[in-house]
Amino acid sequence: MDFQELQYPFEIKKTEIATGEVIAHTDMGDGEPVVFIHGLGSYIPAWSKNLDELSEHFRCIALDLPGYGKSSKELHPGTMEYYSEVVVNLTAELGIEKFSVCGHSMGGTIALKLALLHPEKINKMVLIAPGGAEIYTEEEKHAVQNYLSRGNILNHNNEQIAQNVLVNFHFFPGDAKFMIDDRIGIRDSKDFVAHAEIVARSAVGVMNSDVPLRLSEITTPTLLLFGTEDRMIPNRLVHPQLTPEDVITIFRESIKNLEIKTIGECGHFVQFEYPSLFNKTTSHFLLR
Repeated sequence: MDFQELQYPFEIKKTEIATGEVIAHTDMGDGEPVVFIHGLGSYIPAWSKNLDELSEHFRCIALDLPGYGKSSKELHPGTMEYYSEVVVNLTAELGIEKFSVCGHSMGGTIALKLALLHPEKINKMVLIAPGGAEIYTEEEKHAVQNYLSRGNILNHNNEQIAQNVLVNFHFFPGDAKFMIDDRIGIRDSKDFVAHAEIVARSAVGVMNSDVPLRLSEITTPTLLLFGTEDRMIPNRLVHPQLTPEDVITIFRESIKNLEIKTIGECGHFVQFEYPSLFNKTTSHFLLR
């Protein structure tokens, strides 16, 4: 399966940005613009239970980051700064000057970096189980880099691919099976090697980010959502001693203008496991 053959539940547009990348994205609804940024190894369908409802109130721009989904696959640095500028360039092409941002996992780290680089552009932030709290030693970075190397990603068998999806959930919903099927299918794509390299670089980009050291600089009104049973953040490979509550505490003590919503019996994929609660909480926060 080629990446372009992936089935998306929304109409997709493609926009070439100033730096040359072609970005696949939704553009649904009216009202205040909200940009949705997926996590590591993910894509626009991560929001398949959210955008229809949220687009009743907002202009919903969910993008595939370069290297992911239906966006272009040229190699790039994979840094949080790079991804932040992609978002800024995309919104500029769409005629959007100010917007709110909603980021999941690595997408949350990108949102935080956006708020540091371009605070004047961001109205509000919604962070779903975001990266950006943990500081990594060089030894820890090396361990994660080995685990998430391009070679390992290329060599994952079907069972490993399925497990990598399942670990995102506390209770795996049957209608999330497409995430496993898609990840198995895209291994046949001519672009899969580039995608694997970009995923590996993105993992390094998260760990090398200065976001954890600069959280106290953020003044953007922020909503943090976290599942109590998250098995992805904190990073269990190198920080097994940390809990989701520890990460929440770091954010609580660092970001001044922060609201926190914890969801019991919920894993890393809050917006897919509890879509109604997520949609309602997010709408309420953004509309205030």
